[in-house]
Amino acid sequence: MNIYLFWLIQLTWGLLINIPGLLISLIFICSGKKPKLFNQAVYFETGEKWGGVNFGGFFFVQKDASERLKSHEYGHCFQNLYLGPLMPFAVTIPSAFRYHIRAYRMKKGSPLKPYDSFWCESWATRLGEKHSHSS
Repeated sequence: MNIYLFWLIQLTWGLLINIPGLLISLIFICSGKKPKLFNQAVYFETGEKWGGVNFGGFFFVQKDASERLKSHEYGHCFQNLYLGPLMPFAVTIPSAFRYHIRAYRMKKGSPLKPYDSFWCESWATRLGEKHSHSS
């Protein structure tokens, strides 16, 4: 996808979830962190062993994140292009809720289903694989 079209849709139809992404990015930049690009998306690496989170065209991942993790978070960018204002309610909030439940169950030693067993996570992985290329 063309970078201009990517950002035009992110900042119009997909604006709702990009607002917190932009604000968090500005805080990171003001604190000295440098943004990176993963294809058309802007991302930051921070912290260790926590995974990642997406806010539209912006995502945040653990330091030394794998290409698979970055690709997955990039896939969420495309979910936002499709879902626009529905993204927080259809993907972001349910995914965050599930992340915390999984963390709690992991501490308890409970068995966990594969991460991509949740529909929006497997969709993000597929979209990331489809749209990713060497960054």
